[in-house]
Amino acid sequence: MQEEGVRINSVSEFIEKIVQLDKKEGAEIFYRGHADRDWELLPSIFRTPNGIENEHLLFRDMVARLPQSFSDCKSALDYLVQMQHYGLPTRLLDVTTNSLVALYFACEEVCNIGSEAMKAGSGEAFRAILSSPKPWDTKYLNNNFNMVDALSALVATLVATVNKGQEADQAMANLVIDDIGKAIVSKDPTAGKAVTHAIKEGKKAGKKIGSKDRVVYLFSIPEDSLKHYDSDTVSVLANLAKCNDKEIDICTKQTKDEGKGKELRVFNKQAGIRKLLHQIKEEKPYFRPLIDSHDLSSIFLIKAKYGNPRIVNQAGAFFLFGLGITLAPFTPGGQSLTKGGRIGIPSTWIKHKFIVPKDKKKKILEELANLGITESYIYPEIDKYAKELKKRYNL
Repeated sequence: MQEEGVRINSVSEFIEKIVQLDKKEGAEIFYRGHADRDWELLPSIFRTPNGIENEHLLFRDMVARLPQSFSDCKSALDYLVQMQHYGLPTRLLDVTTNSLVALYFACEEVCNIGSEAMKAGSGEAFRAILSSPKPWDTKYLNNNFNMVDALSALVATLVATVNKGQEADQAMANLVIDDIGKAIVSKDPTAGKAVTHAIKEGKKAGKKIGSKDRVVYLFSIPEDSLKHYDSDTVSVLANLAKCNDKEIDICTKQTKDEGKGKELRVFNKQAGIRKLLHQIKEEKPYFRPLIDSHDLSSIFLIKAKYGNPRIVNQAGAFFLFGLGITLAPFTPGGQSLTKGGRIGIPSTWIKHKFIVPKDKKKKILEELANLGITESYIYPEIDKYAKELKKRYNL
């Protein structure tokens, strides 16, 4: 893998690079686009604070609240794919077989960047107030905290809107900012310079967060790491989502012998394995009660069912993450498999990185639109097409 990656400036240049690549025999190619080249290749459940310890609760609460939305689900994987569709953090990481879809994801605006920009903008606005030309002491800040808080939130909204890049939205945001800014100043005429300074610094900080190079990853996945939706191995890993993290603390030696004979039977007698087997047998009563420790600590590329228009248009597939290995010096073998243990995509699977410069994002999105890769294609719900029509007719 090339560490820095190949920079691309247009869709045609990207396609040219892709078609020139040699496909490795015995492997399949998949892609993933990131709107920030510094993001880790981890599922959302691992990136979400307290995600792992609440994973089993998220799973059950979602199904309990909206059972009709999961009426066609037959397996834990089906449930996870549906939850991913609705934006719930899961142990799945989306990929695609369509390189242009991955390029779109790399260039689109996403909530994560807007959220980061808002936090940076509001934080910088607050700091700007503290260092403004008018020295506001602690007593003043305590007495006027609502005003300070409102100003910070105001700047955050402006930053998020500006980062979306829609000129009409930006113009409206600036009008709102101006009106609210005037309202703040009318209550305290001495706050004028602070308001101006805070908006300027907050906007600058937010734009810095929102202006990062993007990246498209090309993965070459060995055939033995590819699984279909009905695989027993997939059932093992997907059902981890239904288990309490405190129940899954499994001693392992990670040796070849642990996957066969007596060692395999001993491994499967552990309480955490029995709990997992109980979950698996709810969907597969015939499941042979022997789980390979190496499967549990692996990542597989899953070819899921094309169960909704979005996954069809996105040519979607998923990485399904297993358990991480945690050092446990007081356990036999010195290692444990846990839900919170560190696990990552093997570097040997990442064959290429294509860097999209931040200033080329808008141009590439326009070129993709000419090829039919638009927001309403990627997300084929009626509200997305309505949004596209409003933009087309300048409404």
